[in-house]
Amino acid sequence: MGARQGWRLTRTLVSPPGGSKDWVDLAKGVAILAVILYHCMLFQRSVGLDVGGMGRLKTVLEMLPMPVFIALAGMFHARVVEWTLGDTWRRRLLGYAYLYLVWSVVRFAFYALVPNVRGDGAGATAQEPLYLLLAPVWPTSSYWFIWALFALTLLLWLVRGAAAVPVVSVAAAVSALVSAGLMTSTNVGWDRVLEYAVYFLAGALWSKQLFTAVSRSPWWTPLAGLAVWGTFAAVAAYVPYGSRVPGVAMLGQVGAVVACCTAARQLVRLRPLSWLSYLGARSLHLYLVHIFVIAVLCAVLVALRDRGALPLGPLAVLAAMLVTVTLLSVLLGRVLSRFRWLFVPPRALTGRKRPPAAPSATSSSAPAPRAASPRRTS
Repeated sequence: MGARQGWRLTRTLVSPPGGSKDWVDLAKGVAILAVILYHCMLFQRSVGLDVGGMGRLKTVLEMLPMPVFIALAGMFHARVVEWTLGDTWRRRLLGYAYLYLVWSVVRFAFYALVPNVRGDGAGATAQEPLYLLLAPVWPTSSYWFIWALFALTLLLWLVRGAAAVPVVSVAAAVSALVSAGLMTSTNVGWDRVLEYAVYFLAGALWSKQLFTAVSRSPWWTPLAGLAVWGTFAAVAAYVPYGSRVPGVAMLGQVGAVVACCTAARQLVRLRPLSWLSYLGARSLHLYLVHIFVIAVLCAVLVALRDRGALPLGPLAVLAAMLVTVTLLSVLLGRVLSRFRWLFVPPRALTGRKRPPAAPSATSSSAPAPRAASPRRTS
């Protein structure tokens, strides 16, 4: 989206307008903040700037953001079951494939220039050309989420004629096994698709019912969801082998989704929380760029630590990183949003004809082109 449109959206989100789905941006704001915190923590732990307890916090955080994003994405994909495969490709799949491939290349180019301080998991493959070539079928980066949206959208189209209950039930059984570590493909993208498919399919197949349920949820629903989330998170984090019990992580995720969405519906009118809605409306851009900001800051922290010039403890560093990364990611996202090709396939790929120019198209008041809608992709 252009700068002018961005400022209009900023003013709008200072006082959220009426509507039954205003809570979605606030829920996404909470989720993207949890994603940033989670990745800040992973990078810190990778370079040895951690303390006891971060591992348990990681277990708790894993239950919240991605199930929320996946469930909301499913709820906004309900019409896919009515489309042809060609429509699904043009309206969803092409955009996801393009976004994933472009940003996989951007990520590879970034780590070719910036020291890769994270040596664990997906971070270890950041500078390997082979993994860039395999990215379309073997996702190893944090952009697995975009890849998963492609796979889940295609899966939704493939099961469009089946009854919802058996489809969601099978997905729930698979999720229970994968989240417990009893079933794995050894690939982060494939595992996340298997684990989170239940939320996407349930969101899409029961979209109307879920939106209605959230809009009519009583005041105590967020508390009940929080209790469920906290209970199963505690089992996973503190009970020996508790996280290996099928269903423990999945039920914690369900509680987190319920708590986040219903609390967002009740709190969206509070002006002091409007900044969360602001973040949620830009969750796509934040998701795509925040890793780069974290990597640069973490490289600086390592250099300061090695020189004995790091005055803060690990928890203070984590809090400072969360705030700094969020602010810098917002600014970076606003700058990059001016480059439409980073987010939207060119017309040569979509097959759409360029619309005829309006009489005032060359004037300074012409609206800037729109970038990909965060709501569609998150």
